[in-house]
Amino acid sequence: MLTGVRQKCAITLEGYPIQTEISDVVYEDLVASNSKYILLDKERNIITLKRSFFKRNKQVQNVTRFFVELNGDDITIDTLSEKNSLVLNSGFADDLIDTNYKNKTIAILLESPHIDEYEQTREKLVPIGAAQGQTGKKIEKSIESLILALKEHLVLEEQHKYRVIIINAVNFQTSLHFIHEKPMNNYYRELRDKMWLKMWTEIPQIKNDLIRQLDSLKKDSIIINACPKSLKPFINQEHLQFANRFSLFESNHPSSTEIWTKSLFKLN
Repeated sequence: MLTGVRQKCAITLEGYPIQTEISDVVYEDLVASNSKYILLDKERNIITLKRSFFKRNKQVQNVTRFFVELNGDDITIDTLSEKNSLVLNSGFADDLIDTNYKNKTIAILLESPHIDEYEQTREKLVPIGAAQGQTGKKIEKSIESLILALKEHLVLEEQHKYRVIIINAVNFQTSLHFIHEKPMNNYYRELRDKMWLKMWTEIPQIKNDLIRQLDSLKKDSIIINACPKSLKPFINQEHLQFANRFSLFESNHPSSTEIWTKSLFKLN
């Protein structure tokens, strides 16, 4: 007698047909969450992430955080005296990114917001701003060492005021932590990577927004791909078109246990 084979668990984005396999553990945790942000097809073991989770109002804003200037051995690091009201709850003196900024930029690219980039509320997902929590603190602590590392690569113009901006390649929470509330173990690291890749490849505006943001930077700006190792290649592939305009680097993620600026590697 033939018995039915249990269909593998999968997740989709509402409005986008591609199904992506997920582990049984993750599937069960997402089901158990009873979240208003998911739709459940128990017969086919498919979870659909609702559009309300990745609408514009759930995007975490990219930010300008520092202004730096190199004069010989002296490094000047400044911040805004007053943060922009649109990122008022940021733990840092942030501003939104001005696409008409006249000077060069140092852009730190992260993969996507996680926990600290949102208000800690169970009711709804409320964005704060890029690189909050420990990631933001580590970036702040290491700005001087970053400038020294870039100086060694001979890519900084002296007596030039660079702004330091922080960009999430995908501005939505790809870890889905707000839904399942589980720690970032191997199961959920894999889920983050899969959801990141789904949004990156299936929602055209996400990649287009990043390219448009980078394209607005002044010539000889510096771009650092600080995404996790598993996602770096997808960003580097898009960077190729800027190889003649910008100095391209990659590094460890700022939240890594090592000092991330020591891993800085020039790509072009």
